Amino acid sequence: MAGKSILETAVIVNTRVVAERTYISTIRSPQIAPIVEAGQFVMASFQNTLDPLLPRAFSVCDVMDDTLSLLYVAVGRGTKKISGLLPGEKLILNGPLGTGFPRMERGQNIWIAVGGSGAAIVPILSRSAVRAGSRLRFFYGARSKSQLVPFEISSDIAYSTDDGTAGFHGNVVGNLKQELKQAEPDMLFGCGPTPMLVSMQKEFGDKIPTYLSVETPMACGMGFCQGCPVKKRGDASYYLACKDGPVFRSTDIEFEVKP
Repeated sequence: MAGKSILETAVIVNTRVVAERTYISTIRSPQIAPIVEAGQFVMASFQNTLDPLLPRAFSVCDVMDDTLSLLYVAVGRGTKKISGLLPGEKLILNGPLGTGFPRMERGQNIWIAVGGSGAAIVPILSRSAVRAGSRLRFFYGARSKSQLVPFEISSDIAYSTDDGTAGFHGNVVGNLKQELKQAEPDMLFGCGPTPMLVSMQKEFGDKIPTYLSVETPMACGMGFCQGCPVKKRGDASYYLACKDGPVFRSTDIEFEVKP
C-alpha cells in the first residue's frame, strides 16, 4: 500500500545498455530505495530545467542497499536524456508512489508475464520472492531476441518472441496458455503493454487470481492532475492509476481500448 512519498535529489551511479535501445540506470537514493515495494514507481525529473516539462514515471527495477535502478527503453526526449547522464550527475526523484503487487507468502507458486518496459519488475519481484519464500516463474515476451534483457536472477524465465528468435514462437500470452495446460499457479501477475494486459484479463482474469500493472501516462504521479483514469469494472466511476494502482486486481478494472 502506498505511503508518504519522498522528494529526493538522487545521484547517478552508472548507466548501461542491456538490450536494443534499453538501459538500466543505477541511482543512489538513500531515502527512497530502502522503502520501495515491488510494483511501485518513482517520478523522475531534471535539475534546473523545464525541458522536458513534465516528470516521467518509472517502475523501480531493483533495489540494493541505498541504490535503486530504473529500466527503460530510450525512445523519447526524457528517456534519452536520462540515458546520457554521467556518474555523479543528479536526478530528482519523487517516490515511492502507487500500490504494488500483493505481498507474496511462503510456498506460493506465482507466475509473472512481462513485456516491453514491463520487464523492469523482474529483478525486484525475484528478490521479494526469495525473502518471502515463494516460487516465481517469469514469462518474458518481446518482438525479437535483441530486445530481451539478460537478467541474472534465481527465478525461472520462459522466453517468447514474436519472430521466434528466442524461446516460444509467439506472444507471451500464447506461451502462458500452453503452460497452463500442464499446471496452474496460485496467482498470476502481469506487467507490460496494454494489449498484453487486455489479453491476460480476457484469458485468465476470471479463472486465476490475476493482478495487472497498468501502463498509462502520468503527469504528476500523486493524483492531483486526475490524468491517469482506469475504469472501475461494472461502474461508471474511475480509479487513478497513480494512487489506486498501478497494480489492480483484474476483476476490478475495465480496459477502455479503442477498436
